[in-house]
Amino acid sequence: MKKSKETEVEMQITPMLDMAFQLLTFFIMTYHPAPSEVQFGMNLLPAQPSINMNEPISTADTSNSDVPVGLKTLPTTIHAAGGGDIARITLEANEIPDVEALDQELKKIAADIEKKELLYEQVLITVDPQLKYSELIKVIDVFTRNKLTKLSFAELTDAGA
Repeated sequence: MKKSKETEVEMQITPMLDMAFQLLTFFIMTYHPAPSEVQFGMNLLPAQPSINMNEPISTADTSNSDVPVGLKTLPTTIHAAGGGDIARITLEANEIPDVEALDQELKKIAADIEKKELLYEQVLITVDPQLKYSELIKVIDVFTRNKLTKLSFAELTDAGA
């Protein structure tokens, strides 16, 4: 009996590497992130209140840089409906029905901030844990469009509901 010759298969790696780098280059060059995939600043609020609630608050001098942090925070609460959509938004003590109305209110607030009539420097967004992440991003986009970019977040508890 004759022994058959074993043929060895030679793998050409160079064309495969070329194709891999071409695909990688293509995807890097054509990727455009969505507007909601940008970075935004998040700061934690102080653990203790910055003001004494028993002292009267004077708003006569708004140029004073010693205004407590508590006065510079715009409180916002987002309540979720059953399916995780936005049910209502509370901006300070005002009930806002939807994101479009929030945008209109924030435009007024941003104009007042530019005129130095308001003291807001940051926003505290208290979020219902049942709220969908995509709905929260819509609200964040509205704040950043209106130049309120210092955002802090807290979870809405049963006591806050």
